[in-house]
Amino acid sequence: MARPERVESMNLSSGPGLGREALLDLRLAPLFSGLPENDLLDLLRDATIELRSDGEELFRQGETGRHFYVILDGHVELFIAGAEGRRSVIEVVQKPSIIGESVLFGEVTQMGARVLGRARLLVIPAERFRQRLEGRFDLMLLMLGSMSFRLRVLVRQIAELKLKTTAQRLGGFLLSLVDEKVAAKGGRVQVRFPYDKRIVAEKLGMKPESLSRALGRLASIGVKSLPDNSVVIGDIERLSRFSIEEGLD
Repeated sequence: MARPERVESMNLSSGPGLGREALLDLRLAPLFSGLPENDLLDLLRDATIELRSDGEELFRQGETGRHFYVILDGHVELFIAGAEGRRSVIEVVQKPSIIGESVLFGEVTQMGARVLGRARLLVIPAERFRQRLEGRFDLMLLMLGSMSFRLRVLVRQIAELKLKTTAQRLGGFLLSLVDEKVAAKGGRVQVRFPYDKRIVAEKLGMKPESLSRALGRLASIGVKSLPDNSVVIGDIERLSRFSIEEGLD
């Protein structure tokens, strides 16, 4: 695999290399939530912060990797490789998601991961993290909770693929791009696709042409697609109602 573009910090044990903002982001990750700062920094003593480029693979399906990752900025695509090299996108994750943590148990990865655009990652050596984890049953329980949460998210996504129309799924995705404070006010808002529309279509379980048709369907309720990869939502509440209703064509 390609070498990291840049390493920001080779040792996080002293704290400043990590940075307060990144540390706060880590505290939001289920694996580290509620952990005292000193314990967190001790566990991450051998971690590095690295910038990775567009298309770079972090790990491959079927590998037993040596690292797992926390996303500090950017997006990472999780995918399953099928026949003839075709990829099926399972999820596109962003901060403060943790990926590849199955290597902590010596398991092979069930999916691959590659960077979309650019990503800033905390890269954690699995073996040394595991050694420091010994005897910390509180952390082990947190890890199980994190993996359980990820499973629930995937189950919900599968349910939506089966129960929602393409337009409803796209509507829900566009709403997820709206800042919570802005969404609470309602009304009109403009959002931008965070990555290529082809990836969005795969994430939502549809073909690119189906995404275009779904945008056309949403136009009837005030959603307008712009040439610069932006979308104007005319009425947040209206789109929200449409996206949660069942049985729409």
